[in-house]
Amino acid sequence: MFTILLATQYIRRRKTNQLMWTVALALFTLAYALEFSSELYGWTETAYRVYYASVSPLVALMGVGTPFLLMRRSLGKCFLAYTILVSTALVILASTASIDTIALVTYSPPSEISGTAMPSSVRLISPLLTIPGSLILIIGALYSFWLDRSRSYVLLIALGGIIYSLGGSMARLGELTYVSIFQIVGILLLFIGFLLSTEYIKKREKREKALEKTEVSETVH
Repeated sequence: MFTILLATQYIRRRKTNQLMWTVALALFTLAYALEFSSELYGWTETAYRVYYASVSPLVALMGVGTPFLLMRRSLGKCFLAYTILVSTALVILASTASIDTIALVTYSPPSEISGTAMPSSVRLISPLLTIPGSLILIIGALYSFWLDRSRSYVLLIALGGIIYSLGGSMARLGELTYVSIFQIVGILLLFIGFLLSTEYIKKREKREKALEKTEVSETVH
């Protein structure tokens, strides 16, 4: 549902940040669906490869959307190029790596396997996406609030980014019990922040248009 709502907003307004967040949430939906499927049927190699290749890029893409909304587009374009490059490398490596099939079968619960079945050579790529993506998302949101206190929605974005990142850190440390809860709560807060940002921008644009009409009217008279 979150993905569909953001996709609808993107179709209506064609904002780059909305496109990035839509793709990120679509990847999250895919990863969560695979986790749910694993609870019922267990992991297959193909499902696990797709799952692993989806999780890290989604964090980076959420980070990419932040500069387009709150900061400079040039920064967003540079980080987008970086994200595409590293994500492509991750997908290729995850698609060709030797999976620990024993871990897929024996790990309990299977949906919390995280990167356990993936070789360490592939797992080293993941932080190159999640760490800078999280930092740009969180720092960008806090910096935006510091510049303009009326943008209170960015605090939800920052908080969501922090909670989601904590879930990822717990997964890397092997503390997997509450990872899904942290990720879901983080995504929910991010989604609410994204929606509020759209409403904020709409209201600002209406005020600007009203001001322009007033100025034109005063000039004519």
